Amino acid sequence: MVPDASSHRQTLLVVEDDAELRAAIVAALRDQFPDVQFVTASDGTEAWSTLKRGNVDLLLTDVVMPGLDGLQLLRRIREDRVLADVYVILMTGMASPEELFAAMDHGADDCLLKPCRWGEMIARVRAGLRRVGATRRYIVRAAELEELYERHTEFLSTVSHEIRTPLSAILSAANVLLRYGSKRPESVERFAEVIHREGRRLTRLINNLLDLAKIEAGQVEWSFAPTSLAELVREVQESFVALVGERNLALEVQPWHEPVVVTLDRDKVTQVLVNLLSNSIKHSPDGGAVRLRYEPWHDGGVRLEVEDEGAGIPPGCEEQIFERFQQLETGEERGGTGLGLTISRQIVEHHGGRIWAEPGRVRGAVFVVELPGEARELGRDGSV
Repeated sequence: MVPDASSHRQTLLVVEDDAELRAAIVAALRDQFPDVQFVTASDGTEAWSTLKRGNVDLLLTDVVMPGLDGLQLLRRIREDRVLADVYVILMTGMASPEELFAAMDHGADDCLLKPCRWGEMIARVRAGLRRVGATRRYIVRAAELEELYERHTEFLSTVSHEIRTPLSAILSAANVLLRYGSKRPESVERFAEVIHREGRRLTRLINNLLDLAKIEAGQVEWSFAPTSLAELVREVQESFVALVGERNLALEVQPWHEPVVVTLDRDKVTQVLVNLLSNSIKHSPDGGAVRLRYEPWHDGGVRLEVEDEGAGIPPGCEEQIFERFQQLETGEERGGTGLGLTISRQIVEHHGGRIWAEPGRVRGAVFVVELPGEARELGRDGSV
């Protein structure tokens, strides 16, 4: 998981064997940097223990100390893989340029001459904290880009596989027809059906990929308006009359007893319900029932549920099925694109709502959609 740079509170470790000076340094700096967390140490050994516990961003340390001195502490830090990026400011009484250069050669980021002037110390520490903040932001951004690159690579690999499968079936069937169609006319209908079926599957895949890419790029136009749920659900129900008839299924709509009107993008929410019902119908046994119900949700929103009597979702897979190209292994012929639920979640979340599969069911699956009553303030393309 990529760390959040904005929520990180910087930590400054002050190392000084003179207790009064140490307290004075912390007091002066804390007044200037109220958002910084301060920790202290009286010598290099104590400081090293604090550093090893982690989370120190900037070290302000004296050089001359009993036991482990500042230069030895600095050397340990730079040799440690985890601590090597800690910003180090040395406080030293060394006055000659050669001695200062030697201290910097040890890996110090900055040096202060003792006795320190408070204004100079505050300015040096401020510059160091800015450098630390910038470095952390660069690290976070680099991690984000690396994660994005890995996801992009995996996505392209999966897409190429998903497209190649129906294309191979289409080309194989077409090749059979070209070579043997005139000699075996009885095979024409069979292989033409393969081409037709896989061509439709390829079209669905490409359309879903384009829809998903547009949504994620913020290039989809959203049209929010007060919408009657009864009308929307009735239109969706009518679009499945032929399909449920072929499968001898019952599509039961359980409407709310009073009108429910919600501000939403009618076409996009219709797409969500079509995706959910298509999945439920696909996984339902012949003669079974698929149920669609809705009811008012808090603050003028709506809660919709789609329930089927199929094999259900394996425990622990309730979130996995919303990932790209994830389909349940049911033993049935693979006919979907594995993107319907991903697109549905994008649409629902763009409305400010939630969608999930109910866990812990013994039989069948229930998908729940909760949409708020008021659309967010969106731009024409749906951007916030």
